[in-house]
Amino acid sequence: MRRRDQAYWQRLRKDRRSNAAAILATVAAVAANTALLAAAFPGTHYEARANLLYLPLMLPMAWWVLGLKDFEARPVRLWRPAMAVCGLVSAGSLLVHLYQGRDWMVPAIVLGITLAAAAASLLLLHGSLMDREGPAR
Repeated sequence: MRRRDQAYWQRLRKDRRSNAAAILATVAAVAANTALLAAAFPGTHYEARANLLYLPLMLPMAWWVLGLKDFEARPVRLWRPAMAVCGLVSAGSLLVHLYQGRDWMVPAIVLGITLAAAAASLLLLHGSLMDREGPAR
């Protein structure tokens, strides 16, 4: 991405609150994606990676996180909805595990991590430089 406003980009890059919110959003997205993959592909991690749908299920999260890292406009606009989707996906994974009678403890822990990281991310985002002045320009 080519940044036209270098001064704003430097201020945004150094804003601790915006960066902490982005890191916590990344933690929530990775945890939710892990929960999704665990629900979709029972078995070991190596068995899941052998499935052809493994990579396409990871790409949207990776695309969003990489854009959020640079505070691009589209990922920043999708920040709040993405946190809601992360919570729903993680909760859905727990429900799948419960319905299928599989071990539910790990998905429950992942749900807790996802919800805590998403809530903390949204709390930090509120009032940050990113929230006041918008994405990188």
